[in-house]
Parts: sequence; structure tokens; C-alpha cells
Amino acid sequence: MARQRKMQFNVTEEEYQIIKEYSQKKQLSMAEILRDYIKTLALPAKK
Repeated sequence: MARQRKMQFNVTEEEYQIIKEYSQKKQLSMAEILRDYIKTLALPAKK
């Protein structure tokens, strides 16, 4: 699936270090860690 949207947001230094260390431990990019987390979220109910 082609990625069509770009997200950009700010985090604290502490949040950055958390995701950086976690991604190094898992040997994945920070972006992949965040994409994998998003996949775990429930889709909103359709109206």
C-alpha cells in the first residue's frame, strides 16, 4: 500500500528518547513503530 499522507508533530525530549530507545531495541525505524501502533487503534464507528 502506497503511503499518501505525511504527518508531522512535536514531542518532548523525553517522548523522543522513549521512542528512539524502543525503536533501537526492536531494530525498527521510529516511523514503523508509530505506524504499527496506529494499526492497533480501533476504527471510528461509521454513522
